[in-house]
Amino acid sequence: MNWNIEIGKQITMVISILVMVLMVIKYRKIGKENLFFIVGYILFTVIDIFCYFYFISTNLSTEIFFVIGFLMIVFFLYLLYYFQLLYWPVLKKIQLILLILFVINIIVMFYIEDDLLHHFSFNMLYTDILLLMFSIILFLYQTFNSDKILDLNNYLPFWISVSLLILFIGSIPILYFRTTVSQHIYFFILFMLNLISNGILVLGLIWNKQEKLR
Repeated sequence: MNWNIEIGKQITMVISILVMVLMVIKYRKIGKENLFFIVGYILFTVIDIFCYFYFISTNLSTEIFFVIGFLMIVFFLYLLYYFQLLYWPVLKKIQLILLILFVINIIVMFYIEDDLLHHFSFNMLYTDILLLMFSIILFLYQTFNSDKILDLNNYLPFWISVSLLILFIGSIPILYFRTTVSQHIYFFILFMLNLISNGILVLGLIWNKQEKLR
């Protein structure tokens, strides 16, 4: 496959910036309940763009930015986002346990991983994804058993959840086999997952506005 990795990265960054701009434009229509996700998304986009140009200009490792910024802060914000969305007492307690497990996982990784801050830990990433998937399942269970199911098109947290599911569940196989596939295939699949995920997120942002205008 003749896929230009650099162009793919640049297109992904441009799309993320456009989504970020759309979030800012619609911030009054989005609702405070989505604040933690929006902050997490913007933070990851800023980290990704900064690291891209930082590496080009200095040729120095950017692992520490991704480990702290993405694996620790962004995923924590996403888990906190679902903690805020859950209002069933039992589900909220389960989500609190997931948050505690997230913190414990960070502590454990510092003990078992060599030089964690300067080495991107895929084990930590897999655990973060697993905890996030559990969080989304709890949220979807609550949503499908509430009145929200009658108007899913205009319920932004639902579209955010679908976007995250596609991005992270789709990423697991290619991340696992990253050492056995060519870089062109690896980055092309990641590019497509980001494209689809952001497309769904944009759709949710647009439909959310339609709800507010009623």
